[in-house]
Amino acid sequence: MSSEPSLVDELWESLVTAVIAAGALLWWLLRRPWLLGATLLVTGVVLVGGWLVGVLVLGLALIGVAGLRGLRPDLFARLVSRPLRRAQTGSRYRRDWTRVSDLCGLTKELDGRTLHPDLLRVEVGDVFDRLLLRMVTGQALADYERACPELASSLGGHLARVWADKPGRLWLEVIRDDALADILPARPIPATDEVDQIEIGVREDGRPWVLRLLGTHVFVAGVQGAGKGSVIWSVLRGLSRSIHSGVVQVWAVDPKGGMELAFGRPLFTRFACETTAAMVELLEDAVMVMDARCARLAGVTRMHHPTVDEPLVLVIVDELSTLTAYEPHTKLRTRATAAISALLARGRAAAVVVLAAAQDPRKEVVSFRSLFPTKIALRLDTPSQVDMVLGDGMHQMGALADRIPAGRPGVGYVTVEGIREPVRVRAAYVADEQIHAQTLDYPAPVADPALLAVDGGDPQ
Repeated sequence: MSSEPSLVDELWESLVTAVIAAGALLWWLLRRPWLLGATLLVTGVVLVGGWLVGVLVLGLALIGVAGLRGLRPDLFARLVSRPLRRAQTGSRYRRDWTRVSDLCGLTKELDGRTLHPDLLRVEVGDVFDRLLLRMVTGQALADYERACPELASSLGGHLARVWADKPGRLWLEVIRDDALADILPARPIPATDEVDQIEIGVREDGRPWVLRLLGTHVFVAGVQGAGKGSVIWSVLRGLSRSIHSGVVQVWAVDPKGGMELAFGRPLFTRFACETTAAMVELLEDAVMVMDARCARLAGVTRMHHPTVDEPLVLVIVDELSTLTAYEPHTKLRTRATAAISALLARGRAAAVVVLAAAQDPRKEVVSFRSLFPTKIALRLDTPSQVDMVLGDGMHQMGALADRIPAGRPGVGYVTVEGIREPVRVRAAYVADEQIHAQTLDYPAPVADPALLAVDGGDPQ
């Protein structure tokens, strides 16, 4: 009997091969929706109008796309290149995820099988992408936090971080492009006297960085040249109209002898820089204002909303550690620490807000840093300092403030009360000429005589 395959067997084998090839092609197209749509469109035109019409329509479409790219590159990017890139990037993530999770040590073995975390969803953005993952049973968020450096390089990003979604699920964020690489010009002066939501820069996703002032205190830490002044002056710029109208009063303390803040002195209701005694007295006067306001508001409201008669008092301390750790006179140092502690403990509800900056975030230098609900870590020296400023585990979660290049002042990470994940941001740079113009156009009004009676200061 002949062992050669029959014609029927050959036809059957060819049919099976064709079906497998067609299925593979269909699966390949399904993972590339943009190409599938174009293929279906061209096929439909050819079936309805014939090859000639199909070629004509395809040629006109290509000419239209080329013309759109030359005449309206912004519209071309929105309608063509961005959706195409997003589809390609999403397909790449789905294609590579099994291999990447295996090589990054995120798999587990069970009964001879290799279990991989499931990739549930891909969201592709302009500068970063988000992947929704279902963890393998027996894994925790910390396993993925430890693997973030390997995941970033394996998935084509320069940074990766994770945060919890639901039990057993997490989001993996892969940052591909650095939207904060360039110096950010000063934000426009707001048209209103809003005192709560102040735009002071940009987040890494391109959205405005809006800093909340009411009901919080703000701590800014960073080495010399990290951009602490950018944060302070951007806040003051965002409060320009509120300062000028009297809804906000700024009481400023500059232990560096006025080198940083004296330039904006017309914006301040109170200012002290000459001696430690003067600076401590200003802080203690702010405590008196806070206590008097708390007594008036007791039983009336739990959160004061500023008015001209009862303004928000923003107490700015440019170099906190100079008063609380490096001041040689023990009594003055103790009084400064006590005053700042009191403001941090009770000032939020009374709209007496502290904005403090420091170069050294160690506990023995800033013993009450945990009392600041809003924390900003600019460039720092070590990973431990990052956790000192933002909280334990923040460096492992992706707040790599110790890796910020020296030429990126104003870049940092911020955490706010109630949200565990740090956000990468950059504060705008306010030039000296802009500060000078602000002092001319939006100076603080003469302080209320009743306030002067409390603080003992002189009107501007």
